[in-house]
Amino acid sequence: SDLFDEQARTALVEAQSVLSQMPFGFPPPPVSGWSPSSGAAADSLAELRAEQSIQRESAMALADSILALVFEGRGVNFAFRSALLDRYGRPIFLRDDDVDLLEKFADEGYRIPTGESRVLEEVQLYTVFFPGKRYALAGEMWIELTANLLLMVVLLLFTVYAANGLRKAEQLNRLKSDLINNMTHELKTPISTIGLAGEALLDDQMSADPENLRYYVQLIRSENKRLGLLVENVLRAAMLDQGELELFRQPINFHDLLKEVLRNQAIHIKKQSGSTSSQLEATDPVVKGDQTHLTNVVFNLVDNAIKYGGEQPKLHLRTWNEGGFLHVAFEDKGIGIPREHIGKVFDKLYRVPTGNVHNVKGFGLGLSYVQAVMQQHGAEINVVSVAGEGSTFTLVFPQQKKKT
Repeated sequence: SDLFDEQARTALVEAQSVLSQMPFGFPPPPVSGWSPSSGAAADSLAELRAEQSIQRESAMALADSILALVFEGRGVNFAFRSALLDRYGRPIFLRDDDVDLLEKFADEGYRIPTGESRVLEEVQLYTVFFPGKRYALAGEMWIELTANLLLMVVLLLFTVYAANGLRKAEQLNRLKSDLINNMTHELKTPISTIGLAGEALLDDQMSADPENLRYYVQLIRSENKRLGLLVENVLRAAMLDQGELELFRQPINFHDLLKEVLRNQAIHIKKQSGSTSSQLEATDPVVKGDQTHLTNVVFNLVDNAIKYGGEQPKLHLRTWNEGGFLHVAFEDKGIGIPREHIGKVFDKLYRVPTGNVHNVKGFGLGLSYVQAVMQQHGAEINVVSVAGEGSTFTLVFPQQKKKT
């Protein structure tokens, strides 16, 4: 509003020199005690006033045109009305359409003097009023307010996005630190065990006992296999990152695959005082997939069930066919997964907090690998878990319809 007032007044000052030359004219001066006594005198006075009114109206129209150009040059693009007022706000020239605006002219109009009558001791003021100023300025303010509001929203969204990015970066750094710590611990343990077993084998008395010799050889073999699995998990994660996971599809009997993994894990399960049971009810257990990667999937799920199964882990395997899909469920009665962590267990490097970070082996890469392999096969993996009661991971494979 202040800016508009300044622009309007500046435009009027610029136009004043021109407007002061306009032939607006003054009303004829009254003569004390005189009144037209003849019809001829009255007619002459009426003609003079009519002529002067026409002249003033023409001058006002010309003044309006000139002022409109000046306003446009100053960026004042609002419609305006004009009138001639005396110093007391009384109309000298007021169009019939503007009679209702007389108070507005007097209170809110912009004025410049255009002439002075020494005889009448009167000053006439060319007065301009903008009927739509308030609404126009309100509209401009609303546009500006809306723009500022949008800018604030954009800045807020950017701030939230940046904060979210920083939070994710911090979380990723923490996960990487955990990975390095876990990897150091996981690699150090079998290396130390192999070193101690090697020193024991160098003892002549120890090597003379076949039973002890066999024990330490199996220990070295077991820890060496463990090292190989740790390295393989890291290599799998690297393959997934680089998009190098290739599948060599072939028909696979999933029942046979499950039995093979359980045989290979039998010693490990027995060492943990664990047990397994099976309910293989699928009448068609054949899927088309990659033998190596699907074996790794089953191995990871069995290994997790044993690791998180408590003191005496129990694993129950079930298979069934339903709606053209093969379902394979891995059910354990272990520690379970808290509800707030279920949606994150397939994230790379993520491990459910269990107190001591080293009380359970692993890097947090297994389930992310499992999910990636399942997705590559056009299959899916689901998890249902209750903290303190156990978890069920279910693989769901699409099966091709047999031709009849």
